[in-house]
Formats: sequence, structure tokens, C-alpha cells
Amino acid sequence: MNCLTGETEQLISNEMLLCTTPNPSSNNRATRSGTNVLSTIFLIVNATLGAGLLNFPQAFDKAGGLVTSIGTQLVFLIFITAALIILANCSDVTNTSSMQDMFAKLYGRKSLILCALCITIYSFGCCLTFIIIVGDQFDRVLATYYGIDYCHTWYLSRPFVTAVTCSIFILPLCFFKRLDALSYASSIGCIAICYVISLIIYKNFTKLESPANPMKIWPENGFEMLQIIPVICFAYQSHMTAIPMYACMKERNIGKFTLCAILSMIVCFIAYTVVGICGYATFGAGKVPSDILQGYTDKSIILIIAIIFIAIKNFTTYPIVLYCGRDAFLSLLGMDVNVAVKFRVFITLIWYTLSLVIAILVPDISPIINLLGALSAAFIFIFPGICLFQSTLLKDSELHLNKDRLLVTFAIFITALGAFVSGVVLVEAIEDLHVTSKHVPLVTGFRQLRESLCT
Repeated sequence: MNCLTGETEQLISNEMLLCTTPNPSSNNRATRSGTNVLSTIFLIVNATLGAGLLNFPQAFDKAGGLVTSIGTQLVFLIFITAALIILANCSDVTNTSSMQDMFAKLYGRKSLILCALCITIYSFGCCLTFIIIVGDQFDRVLATYYGIDYCHTWYLSRPFVTAVTCSIFILPLCFFKRLDALSYASSIGCIAICYVISLIIYKNFTKLESPANPMKIWPENGFEMLQIIPVICFAYQSHMTAIPMYACMKERNIGKFTLCAILSMIVCFIAYTVVGICGYATFGAGKVPSDILQGYTDKSIILIIAIIFIAIKNFTTYPIVLYCGRDAFLSLLGMDVNVAVKFRVFITLIWYTLSLVIAILVPDISPIINLLGALSAAFIFIFPGICLFQSTLLKDSELHLNKDRLLVTFAIFITALGAFVSGVVLVEAIEDLHVTSKHVPLVTGFRQLRESLCT
């Protein structure tokens, strides 16, 4: 019995072909441009691996030990990977190329506004964070080689250096209409982060003496494991970019994207775990800095290169997040990605300029970014959950098939899990608003470096 009629029936029967440009006909599918499997993996890894990498050693410490840290990460990784696949599959069902358009097809116009607003706010907050991190890295380099008076020289000051470097290396990458154009830049970002990982491993095995308090294996109480949840959400959040990445695949196929998602998450898990263990082992329990690179006090060239590579990594990630935020903002204005080039350039310039000015002028935005961290859990769990729920009901509203019953149950579970995680992240973010400067927020503690160097 088929109870689907009208627009709903058309929604389900649409041909599963999608890209960020007008759909090609079935005769020229073979010539469709886009990313291959390797390029898609680079895009996902580059969008996922980022500043969260520097926080993982302290997260391992605060979570009470290796067992809870690795175990919690593994459990969440299953749902994180499943959510990526769910989003791609739902975009096939709705024949859309962005999360907000998918919501519009599943839940109506009002849901598009809500989803696009969340993506816009979160993307802009991430862009601010990327620029702040870039400024922090150059502060560290200049303070090391020039001295703490560097910020009193106008051409070495944080505002000037940040504005110039970001305008040279970030802005030119922000005007592309398609996300697949950033695959080459993403490969550079992945290489840069590999060097940082190698440095942290090297520092652990070449340390002169063992830490006074060795790292723990087991936590003292079970509640300590909750400390790593915000970092996991912050570190693995690439879900709002999943659908555009899937849309830009040369061979748009859910099986190939599943392979890309699984391999990418395995790479990220290995990177985060290795950095977490080595960084934790280097400094010991209770002594791990919020930014692992800040814990190394030597002036070696290999450390300076790693600091610069963190900036390069953020150069390549900013355009990916801006792409999603810009498309969401255009959706709020009732426009699509095929607007006139001049208008897209104008929106991009306004977005970039605002993020640059705020990141330079506002003394400390870390509390706001921590509060936005609750949206990470929503993108990872809640949004995929409710999309899976609705898309399953559209195909089988009476749930005649056991498979569909299981999917609905799973959708309800991950939505509830997302609500719980969002609550945990939000509560910890609110608590961070009241901590003293001696207690650095777990996820975003980047500004304390600037405050200590630019005196």
C-alpha cells in the first residue's frame, strides 16, 4: 500500500543525482566534474582535524586516563561516522546539496530558516576562532625571535600581521563557487597537521626526564569521562560540510562516500589518539597545557615550523567553513548558490572583513565560542537524527518493514543522545564563564597566549 502522493511521491522518486551546479542529464554523467575518493577524504580530514588536536592531551588528562578517553572516543566515533552517512543518504532522498535545503524538503520552509541560521552562526564563530588561532601562532613566533616588545612595532603587531597573512592566504580561497576546488588546499592542510603530529610524538620520545605525575590509566570516578565529550564534539564536527562534500563528488554514490567517511574518521581517530597519548605522557597528570604547543618552551626551528603549520592548517580550513556559512546565509535571503558572481563576492568580502575585524578587536570571544560548542552536538547528532526519522517515515509512514522500524529507533536514540551531549557541553560552557583566569576553558583557551605576550 502506497500512501505517498503528490509532492511527497515526487520527493522519493527523484533521480539520485546531485551537484552544486545544475544537474546534468543522464547522458553526460560520465563527464561530471568533481572530487574523487582521495580528494573527498582530504576534504573531510582537513575539515575535521583542527584546533581540537591541540586540546586533546589536556582532554585525556581531564577525562581521568587513557581507558576512558579512548573508550569514550571510540563509542562516539561510531555515531559520528553513522551521522555523516545519514546526512549523505538523506540528501539523496531529498535531492539536495546543502543541509538547509534538505531540511526544507523534509520539514518545510520554517525549518530551512532555523537550520540555515544555526549554520550561519556556527560557521561565523568558527571563522573567528580560526583567525584568532592564526594570530596566536604568529604571536608565539615573533615573541620567540624578536622579543616581547614585538607588539609595539606596528608592522609586527598582531592586528597588522593577522590582517596581512589572512588576506594573502585565506581570502583568495574564499571566492570559489564549488567546494571541490579546495581539495588541493585541503591536502596541504593535511600535510601540515601531519608534521605537527610527528613533532608531538618526537617531543614525547626525546624528553629529558619523566613527568612528576605519570599519566593515569583509569579515572578516579566515572563522571570524569564527561570532560572529554565537549572536546570530541569540537574536534569531530565536520557534519555541516558533509552534504556539500558529497554533492561535489565526481561519482556521487552513497557507497563511496561511506568509504570516504569511514576512512576519514579512522585517520582522525588515530591522529587525535596519538597526540592525546603522547602529549599526556610528555607533561603528566595535571600538567598538560590547553594548547599542547604552548607547553614546549624551547626555541628550536622544528617547533617554530609546527607553530607556523598550525596557522597554515587554519588558512586551508577557513574557506571550507565560510563556504557552508555563505550558502546558509544566502538561503536565509531566499537565494541559492547560483547567484550573480558579483553578489557572491560581495557577501564573501563582508563575511571575511567582519570576522577579521571582530577577531582582532574583541579582547576575548572564547566564552561565546564555548557556548556555540553546543551547536556542534546538534550538527553531529540531533540534525542527522531528525532527518533520518522524517526521511524514513516518508518512505514507509506505517513502518511496515523491520528495517524502517530499526532506523526510526536509531534516529530517536541519536537525537536523544545529541540532546544529552548538547546539554553537557552547554553546562560546561556556562561554568567556564565563571572560572578564574587560572582555569583555562577546555576547548578554547587560545586568547590567554595573546594576553601574556602582548604586554
